[in-house]
Amino acid sequence: MSAGRPTLTPEEVSELRHELRTPINHIVGYAEMLLEDLPDADAAGRRGALEETLVLARGALDLINHKLAAGASGATQVATGELSTLYESLREPQARILNVVAPLLASVSGNEPELVADLRRILTAAEKLVPLDVGGADADPGTAEEAGTAAAASDEADSGPARILVVDDVEANRDLLRRRLEREGHVVECAENGQRALEAIRARGYDLVLLDVMMPEIDGYQVLGYLKDDPATRDIPVIMISAADDMPNIVRCIERGAEDFLPKPFDPVLLRARINASLEKKRLRDHEVEYLRQVDRVIKAASAVEKGNYAAGALADVAARADQLGKLARVFDGMVAQVRAREERLHEQVRDLKSEIEAARRAARPPEAADLDFASLPAGERFAERYEIIEVVGAGGMGMVYRARDLELDEDVAIKTLRPELVSDAALTDRFKTEIRLARKISHRNVVRTHDLGEWKGVYFLTMEFVEGITLRELIDSRGQIGVSSTLAIAAQLAESLEVAHERGVVHRDIKPQNLLLDADAVLKVMDFGVARLAERSSTRTEAGLIIGTPAYMSPEQLLAEPTDARSDLYSVGVVMYECLTGTLPFQANSTISLIGKVLNVEPSPPNVINLEVSPALSILILELLAKKPEERLGSARELRERLAQIG
Repeated sequence: MSAGRPTLTPEEVSELRHELRTPINHIVGYAEMLLEDLPDADAAGRRGALEETLVLARGALDLINHKLAAGASGATQVATGELSTLYESLREPQARILNVVAPLLASVSGNEPELVADLRRILTAAEKLVPLDVGGADADPGTAEEAGTAAAASDEADSGPARILVVDDVEANRDLLRRRLEREGHVVECAENGQRALEAIRARGYDLVLLDVMMPEIDGYQVLGYLKDDPATRDIPVIMISAADDMPNIVRCIERGAEDFLPKPFDPVLLRARINASLEKKRLRDHEVEYLRQVDRVIKAASAVEKGNYAAGALADVAARADQLGKLARVFDGMVAQVRAREERLHEQVRDLKSEIEAARRAARPPEAADLDFASLPAGERFAERYEIIEVVGAGGMGMVYRARDLELDEDVAIKTLRPELVSDAALTDRFKTEIRLARKISHRNVVRTHDLGEWKGVYFLTMEFVEGITLRELIDSRGQIGVSSTLAIAAQLAESLEVAHERGVVHRDIKPQNLLLDADAVLKVMDFGVARLAERSSTRTEAGLIIGTPAYMSPEQLLAEPTDARSDLYSVGVVMYECLTGTLPFQANSTISLIGKVLNVEPSPPNVINLEVSPALSILILELLAKKPEERLGSARELRERLAQIG
């Protein structure tokens, strides 16, 4: 500090505050420990002197804090002229401490070496508070090094709840903290500089580090940075202890990862509380790390189950835990065998179901050409010079569906031939082609892929992915109604397929059980994306729509020939879910006109009234989908998928 400058910089103020408060820390710390050890019988003599010493030291601390107050922004400046006033103010408590402690030291007998050493430490600290112009003490307090040499060897540290490392370049500070912590039952080790501290931590590890800020060579900030940058030591809590407690220093420590900051001189109660809090956080963090490690084992076990190589009992040690994770591991381990057995039963059920469906198809009367007013294709016929017809797999208002062999790609495909009258309007056919081009862009596991649109000898046809399975219509007809979990699985897959289609600008317009295929793995496949565009004839849209779609699954706006969007598909999903869960449609009538009237004007019975296994949340969701007005339904298939996930 230059004597000619009128003020001290914030950095100089911080350093001075540290220098002045350090001896106060020693005086307060040793005096408090001596009072704690003082027998009650000795209260009249020594207690009074030590209590007076504490009062004087704390008064001196108030003077220092007042004159060298730390600014929150670090912009504190102090006039150099004020320092003389501060030093003069500190001389009175300094002299009184010396005058109180020196006689007490003189009265102590030689068989109390620890008391002698601690009183000398107090005197040494008091001398350092303000440099003495003349010797004013009656007794020679000695130096800090001599006081340390005079101190008796400490007792063997008792095993405690934690291992703590104290790092400080001042021996008296280390000794004070060590003794204080050992009284709490902790195992304490000390390091006199940053390098020794880092070596000790990396070699042995600790539950807590008490770290001084201002040290030569490697200061506390650097040590803290090394610890927090190393994954091996990152979780060790660090409490910074320093007399330099201005706000920038505290913020700097906390930002670098310190658990806490404790100013010197520290209050023993506050020290104990902050150490216990930090140790508790460390204990909880250790518990969390171990917990996450065990969770990772459970996750890997789940992955092993998926791959089919999980060994029963592999989570035995995790299952031994008494918490919820242990319970999960026990349940998980026990469920593996059940899941495998359930999967086998499911495969058997699927195989049995396929056999029944195949038998029913063999017994069914194949559609006749007269039913559709144009010739059907016999098995073995070469179609469009590329496909060999294998069998008829379905017939409907659009035309007929065949399983055929693509001779160029050597794979089975589905061919849907279209009724001639549906493609007789050139403008409609052009819109249909545009819709098919969009539908071809939909690539999703829950969508039957459309390959191509062609024309052969006056017959328009679509080629599509061939899926071996049953329609949802067949499943509902065979079972009457479907369970809640199965319905949720179907609806979730249906929502995913519509989400992808709607994002590409394709609205299905004909969602119904007949257009939903389920393969042997219970994967849902939506058919006929883009085909319903043929229903939109300019003069008879509703009439044409009834040829393709089924009125019971069509939204009110479709029945009224009003513009449709993605929400029309969501209405149809609601009808499908309703039928799956109840075995009946939300609206039924003896005529199309009567049915349309109910769709437009009547509210359906809640599904959970018909099927008590349906939850209120699921019932409400379905009724939202069946709202008469599009704006009262869910806004998108994505929203439907998210709602289903919450219910599931």
